[in-house]
Amino acid sequence: MNKIFTNEIWTKNWSGQWGLPFVSLYGDFYARSIKELAGQGLAHNLIVFESGTSSNYLVRSELSAYCQLLVSIIIKDSVKPGQWASQLTMGADKIYEFIRELDSRNTFSPADFFKFQDLLLAMTSANFSIKQVINFLPQELMEKYLDTFRRARLHCEPIYNETERIFQKILDFLIGKRFSTQEISVLLKEEIREYFLNGNLPDAEELTERYRGCAILYDADGKFNLYKGEEFKKIMEGIVAGLPGSEIKGMVAYKGMARGRVRVVFDPKADTDFKPGDVLVAGMTRPEYLSLMKMSAAFVTDAGGLLSHAAIVARELKKPCIIGTEIATKVFKDGDLVEVDANKGIVKRIEQ
Repeated sequence: MNKIFTNEIWTKNWSGQWGLPFVSLYGDFYARSIKELAGQGLAHNLIVFESGTSSNYLVRSELSAYCQLLVSIIIKDSVKPGQWASQLTMGADKIYEFIRELDSRNTFSPADFFKFQDLLLAMTSANFSIKQVINFLPQELMEKYLDTFRRARLHCEPIYNETERIFQKILDFLIGKRFSTQEISVLLKEEIREYFLNGNLPDAEELTERYRGCAILYDADGKFNLYKGEEFKKIMEGIVAGLPGSEIKGMVAYKGMARGRVRVVFDPKADTDFKPGDVLVAGMTRPEYLSLMKMSAAFVTDAGGLLSHAAIVARELKKPCIIGTEIATKVFKDGDLVEVDANKGIVKRIEQ
């Protein structure tokens, strides 16, 4: 197993119901695209996929170094934040326009897939950077740029689920005769490119094993190693080692106290048992979580920062919210009674 897993502390960056054709793009996002924005990328990033849910982990020290670089850029050049926000907004508009074009068609080509990739690369470098740097800015600068960054983030937020839908639509048309939707969901972008060029794809047995659980580690050049089976289990044990029994900590997004029964939600569209007063626990939230969030007593997420969707909605709804716990979805189970102390950033199980 690569020594990077045992020598570094990892932090969960995002989580969602996204397939590998989309999320494997982050091998380029963190190695190439953000480097074009700031002159420095990330040396490692890890994509994890388990039974339809994907997550991204970054090395905490590398993320911190990148964000400190962004802070220094902002301090030297006060125009940069507005430029990044404009880059994000204009990039999102180009994607929205392309989505409308694709939705008007019944046939697709590999060129559509590659164009969508390029548009996402241009947008996501700015999105990732402003989402992360806000957590590192001095208080005065954070307050100065928070609203500018918030509006740009909200403008682009729906794109990520639309991207999953569009990618699936294109790939079902181009590859669907050979593989099921589930099998397509664990193809890497590199494998899709190889198929378009030479007609080669992994076999169905390989893809079935991946769907159960796999991890892809990308380096600074966008090269990767894929881990399955026992190697995958060891990686996950290392990342989530030392889970506490009943109490976790995170960042306060909106203060307050709440008690309620836990509902761990990975796919809000499939959740029909959520009740008013439940505590929403998720990898992170997105716009389609909003109806559940309005019913929730509080929100708790694995990933997130001050500009995460959960944090923005918590401030709007004035509901207790703790983000960036890393492991809430691993520690708590449906039905656990918990106390959310969003004054101190602590979530405590009262009873199972």
